[in-house]
Amino acid sequence: MAGTIALILVLLLAALLLFAAEICTPTFGVLGVAGLACLAGMVYLCFSINPLLGIVVVVGLIFLIPTYLYLMVKYLPRTPLGRILQLRTRTAEPGEGTPVADAEESLIGRTAVAETILRPSGAIRIDGRRVHATAETGFIAKGAKVKVVGTVGMNVVVREVQQPSA
Repeated sequence: MAGTIALILVLLLAALLLFAAEICTPTFGVLGVAGLACLAGMVYLCFSINPLLGIVVVVGLIFLIPTYLYLMVKYLPRTPLGRILQLRTRTAEPGEGTPVADAEESLIGRTAVAETILRPSGAIRIDGRRVHATAETGFIAKGAKVKVVGTVGMNVVVREVQQPSA
């Protein structure tokens, strides 16, 4: 009987550790199911000792397991192990990771040449620099003269400049 009680305690501890590991790692429920299997084995052993003990353990687990899981989710990230496992937010400096669009805004009002066909997006050449652009409306042929009329993020919006007819 002492061996059975020791096995019951080992199964309870194993279930709690498996639930904690399930919270910490992306195993898609595999460890959680293994924890539930440990609890099922523990309840079976308790019923084999005494049916009243089995009922008391089941009722106790109904309250213990949700409380344990709630406390693990709430307080585990504050522990040293939780800080290691948890992703940290990182603030990026301006221009780090995503380009700053200020340079594109300075191009508004300037003229350029369509380096590719813009239908509606393509590339223009302005001051020797290739810039991604989108036509404001329609289709702009390669080599056409365009004027920058706005920006959307890192993309410039252009309009074809009509050549005066002779």
